[in-house]
Amino acid sequence: RLRVPRARPRARAPVSRFGARAVVAMALRSDAEGGVGGGGGEGPGDVGALVEAQTTPVRRYLRWNWAFFGGAALTTATAAVAIAHCFSHMSFAPATFFYDVFLLVFGLLMLVLDTPLPRVQNHRHVKAARDQIYRSALFMTRFMGRGLWYLFLATMACCALYDTGVNRWFGAICTLYLVVLGVAAMMKGAVMTFKLSRVHRSIRSQGFTADRLLPGGHAGVSGAQFQDMVRDVTKQEGTFTDDEVGYIINALAFTPYHDSKITVDELRYWLMPGPPMMI
Repeated sequence: RLRVPRARPRARAPVSRFGARAVVAMALRSDAEGGVGGGGGEGPGDVGALVEAQTTPVRRYLRWNWAFFGGAALTTATAAVAIAHCFSHMSFAPATFFYDVFLLVFGLLMLVLDTPLPRVQNHRHVKAARDQIYRSALFMTRFMGRGLWYLFLATMACCALYDTGVNRWFGAICTLYLVVLGVAAMMKGAVMTFKLSRVHRSIRSQGFTADRLLPGGHAGVSGAQFQDMVRDVTKQEGTFTDDEVGYIINALAFTPYHDSKITVDELRYWLMPGPPMMI
């Protein structure tokens, strides 16, 4: 007698202990898709590398991007409180009003630049604004430049809320946060600038060029290849951390969308003679 095989119940996929971190990482990825590229499956041995690749952007955001985003949010909130105070009192103070409007524009500009959410980053208007910032205000994309900028915004926040007596407590908190953030960013940028300048001098003193440093047939170098290049030239291990390499790639990039690689044109420009490149 013909027997009809019974359908087997589908096996449930095992829940990995890395699942929660992987979901958070995919939500905060800095790439357009929010996931890992490539269509092939991963075997058990690739789980650690997959989780590491997904959580690295999260750690990086937790260290600096969220700090910068918080400074931008406080700047915007400071301007909003000051403007609301102007409208509530209806006093004739055009200079103060336009001062607060400029502070609001600066805060919104930093929100656009420092937003950590991929969906917002990939909006066409946000991308256009970030491209314009890279063309007209490149210093705002560097640690040292951004540190100076946040120190300037700290003085504006202090004047807008503390000096005018609008809200002294909130003004003091915003000013203190922006000052600490600005000083920390400048110190971080100065350290990376010094180390990168030392690598630049070492490469030029040995007569290396961009075409000689790049692997054969490659149009650019990844972060790991840049680390290998620095190690081969300086004969030292661990000159830069993985996060610092990411910041250096961002500083060398001509556009805000660089796929974490240094192109040959960007490498040639960096190796040109001149003053140290500010990070």
